[in-house]
Amino acid sequence: MTAKASIFKVAFLVSTFLVIALNVQAKPNSQQPDRSVVVGTLTSVDSSGKKFGVQQSGEHLHKLYMNSKSKVYYVGLPVRSEQAPRAGLGVKASFGKDGLIKTITFTPPVGEPSPLGEKRLAMTERELFKEVDKDASDSVSYVEFSKYIFHSPKHGPDSFRKCDKDSDGALAAAEFVEAISKVSWWKLSRKTPGEWFNQADKNRDGRLDAKEFASISTSGNHIENVFKRTDRDKSGSLTQRETAAYVHRVTHGKKSVKEKRK
Repeated sequence: MTAKASIFKVAFLVSTFLVIALNVQAKPNSQQPDRSVVVGTLTSVDSSGKKFGVQQSGEHLHKLYMNSKSKVYYVGLPVRSEQAPRAGLGVKASFGKDGLIKTITFTPPVGEPSPLGEKRLAMTERELFKEVDKDASDSVSYVEFSKYIFHSPKHGPDSFRKCDKDSDGALAAAEFVEAISKVSWWKLSRKTPGEWFNQADKNRDGRLDAKEFASISTSGNHIENVFKRTDRDKSGSLTQRETAAYVHRVTHGKKSVKEKRK
């Protein structure tokens, strides 16, 4: 092999190694086997009731176990006899690299969400409460809330548990009002897009910077990314039209007609 060929071979091997390394580093956290949070379905429980198989959509099966220090929550499962791990329950768990569970939350299976459509945007708290109380129990269960109001296997269990003050597994009317006050589409539907814009435009310059947008954004820690996506003309600030499109996406769960025409 000539010196030139040897140099070419080495360069090829180095470049191949770098590509592989970059691909591994670029792999999303959600696909890493040592991630610290899993949200999915309980597929198996061993005879001790402390070792679990949890399947998250699109990922490998997680093998987890708990000990006396693990914190366990049952959300939406009010009957004491139902408060035991069993296949089919929803799971949200935080754990260490060895699979030891730090906290785990079990929820009843919800099935596919069934949003109420645009009629929900014009309802009062009481009207919405009666609409989703399908079993006429004068309370809203975890399944009812998740199916019709806020479907989030990751955040739903925690927010529901915090609002269920008496821990009976369902939301009474007052608890329901508190719960929906934290739901994005409900919060933004209480005012028109114009009213939200005027409220946020503190310096009255007719545009919203990132800080002003944060006062109405429902995106939590992802505000910066949402702001960039909402800023369609890449001007560094939001027009009233761009703000209205954002509000419409949150309240209606789809792109506005104006956005589709662009």
